[in-house]
Amino acid sequence: MIEGVRVGHLGGARVVEQRVRILAVVSVLSLLAIFVGCATSGTGGGTSGGEVKILSHSMTVHEFSGGAPQSTAVVIGRAQNVSNVTVSSAMIAVNFYDKNKSLLATASAAKQNLQPGEVWDFNAKTVGPDAWKIISYDIAASTK
Repeated sequence: MIEGVRVGHLGGARVVEQRVRILAVVSVLSLLAIFVGCATSGTGGGTSGGEVKILSHSMTVHEFSGGAPQSTAVVIGRAQNVSNVTVSSAMIAVNFYDKNKSLLATASAAKQNLQPGEVWDFNAKTVGPDAWKIISYDIAASTK
């Protein structure tokens, strides 16, 4: 089950090198999600499937400076297993965008063995020199 939301607008310029770097990060996260799903043990785990609903979410962006300027964007929220089966693997995926709706970064959070009715407090964070440019995001929940 996948649930998605698109949030807000804000700004920032983008260079080709950043796009290549971000595409590489997205590819690595996708492969990681596939690997985690395939590596689930057949003993003692939960039932495959189920449904996770995002109950709430919000984003905070912090700009830091110093020797190596870094900034952080973090989405925190709550999700719940709304099915009557244990979810073996739940994942929250977040895409971060600048004011031009260009993808700047991705982040994710994962939870294993989410019990029926269980509420999960998640945190998906990206850190980098351009995170301060993030003004909007979309978010989705998925299960395995």
